[in-house]
Amino acid sequence: MTFLRRPGLPAGFAVLPLILSCGLSIGDGPGCRLDGPPVALPEVLDETSGLAVGIRDPSRIWTHNDSGHEPHIYALDAAGTLHATVEVDQRNRDWEDMDRGRCGTGYCLYLADTGDNQERHARVALYRLPEPDGHVDGTTAADRFLMRFPDGPRDVEAMYVLPGERVFFVTKGRNHAVTIYRYPPPLRPDEVVTLEVVQTLTEGPVAPPRMVTGASATLDGNRVVIRTYETLEFFEVTDDGRLSRLTDSRVNLRTLRESQGEGVAFDGNERVILSSESGFASRPSIVSLVCTIE
Repeated sequence: MTFLRRPGLPAGFAVLPLILSCGLSIGDGPGCRLDGPPVALPEVLDETSGLAVGIRDPSRIWTHNDSGHEPHIYALDAAGTLHATVEVDQRNRDWEDMDRGRCGTGYCLYLADTGDNQERHARVALYRLPEPDGHVDGTTAADRFLMRFPDGPRDVEAMYVLPGERVFFVTKGRNHAVTIYRYPPPLRPDEVVTLEVVQTLTEGPVAPPRMVTGASATLDGNRVVIRTYETLEFFEVTDDGRLSRLTDSRVNLRTLRESQGEGVAFDGNERVILSSESGFASRPSIVSLVCTIE
């Protein structure tokens, strides 16, 4: 959810000034390095939130805005060029994250309509749609799966999908411990499903810079990355679906000077793409990192 806003800027995209040289590690642990300069996004993506790299077309990076915007998803390339706008036939109450996965129809995108800053919504929603053609504008229908949290409303800005359509949600940590919930499979469009607690990652609420804003899983389901406003952290997925922190896996993102870090997506097993919203004097942007994960 946006905390900083800025006046509109001209449409189009541009390469942002480099904060670091492309070969410089930006943190300890996995040793992430920039894979090219940050790239400004088109004005329409002023509140870009979730990210997912296509399976049907891995050259396409899918993203969306959060609350207050049209129910559209956008297909970009690595240079930030907008190639397609696809309207989804579901409401965007507060879309906060997205991921990709294999599904019964082939390849699907999943949207988490789970933002709830005030923690007052009794129900939230997950949407699933076939991965669209990322080269042309269009419309698409999405399945809706209604959910509730077992311990009352929670603010969630992060979701990841493991093989077999196992969907997990990570709370932001504003008022409660950062907690992982799962949708007990299979996905069911005809009922309101109560999510299950998997584990907690913190002892209690966290300071704003450490609030969780995005997550992603590798296609093989072996690794998950969770981002906050200032860090990335990598995890191994255990047999029971719990996350196990990799040794020294926390990466400092402060040196990127993102205006407001939001999204994260795996592109393969080592390349990670980040997105940030616009700020007072900065454009929304994406940046690609290469991270060595042991």
